Amino acid sequence: MKSGRLLPVILALYVVVGTWKGYVALFDQGAAEPKQIFPCPVEALPESDQIALEEGILVRNQRDLQQLLEDYLS
Repeated sequence: MKSGRLLPVILALYVVVGTWKGYVALFDQGAAEPKQIFPCPVEALPESDQIALEEGILVRNQRDLQQLLEDYLS
């Protein structure tokens, strides 16, 4: 082992933005129930976004999650 230095560890964020009872919701990957539900009715979004959310959008990092949620919630 070299000089006791610790190497940084990068943890991947794997969450899915989808729908729950008609609202935009955040799920851990593979989870059946959401970890958070947002006050954004899916029906208020464009049809292409509704389809994408119904299929689930895999998000791999915090920056992409923040941008996606800002797009849907603003």
